[in-house]
Amino acid sequence: MKCPYCGGEMEQGVIQSPHEICWKHEKAFLGNAEFNEDAVILSELSMLRGSAAEAFRCRACEKIVIDYKNGDCDMNRRAGLSSDFAVVRKMFRKRS
Repeated sequence: MKCPYCGGEMEQGVIQSPHEICWKHEKAFLGNAEFNEDAVILSELSMLRGSAAEAFRCRACEKIVIDYKNGDCDMNRRAGLSSDFAVVRKMFRKRS
């Protein structure tokens, strides 16, 4: 993949966490996506494996890019690991 900032070559890797990985507008006291309406979930939490999102790093300009279209960056989802949190999240958002 070519870096969208400098045009250099990017290397594929992962961003990994023992918690869910999500993007939000700002840091919140309750950081989980279900408590943040506009959150973008990059990787659901798997109780066995944590979370992992595919990412690309450019060494030249020190940028990391995550393509989250259709949830394709979620490595747990790709591996077929379902998340209990996804069910809870859907229930919570229906109430809001």
